[in-house]
Amino acid sequence: MFDEVKGFGVTLRRLFMPTVTIEYPEEKRPMADRYRGLPSLRSDPETGEALCVACGLCARICPTSCLEMHVVPSQEGDRELGEFILRSGRCLFCGFCAQVCPVDAITMSKEYELSVTERDGLIYTKTELATIGAQSPVWWETATDPDHDARRPRDGAYDRFREQAIGTEYPKKR
Repeated sequence: MFDEVKGFGVTLRRLFMPTVTIEYPEEKRPMADRYRGLPSLRSDPETGEALCVACGLCARICPTSCLEMHVVPSQEGDRELGEFILRSGRCLFCGFCAQVCPVDAITMSKEYELSVTERDGLIYTKTELATIGAQSPVWWETATDPDHDARRPRDGAYDRFREQAIGTEYPKKR
């Protein structure tokens, strides 16, 4: 009997709370900073050329082999990126390709609206990925300090644990 009354109490409390509704197409939720969306290609903002040096590390490290690169020899004797294909239906959005890129040419965009009606719409080419990559800010404009390490804790972040541990004696191991 008491459980039912408790349940009704929860319902009555929620009845008078304001509702939080986001009108989705017009208003979108802010994504977390560490959210990994669709991989995209970056280009140099001054020249418009792709930053990719066609090393192929991204295609080699991909666990699902969703990246495909076609390398073309350039006139200077180097290699050049001819075609870059991403099959997003197979992609795990793990971010390995962005982590391994030596020139930071691949980034994980904040794109999450990826629904299509046909499977062919899940295949992205170099130009499509470059347009998505152009929408995201470049890392050198968003970074505050090149030596900044996001994994490092703030100064004094663990002081309260250190203070508790100083006066504590731990039991001896047998």
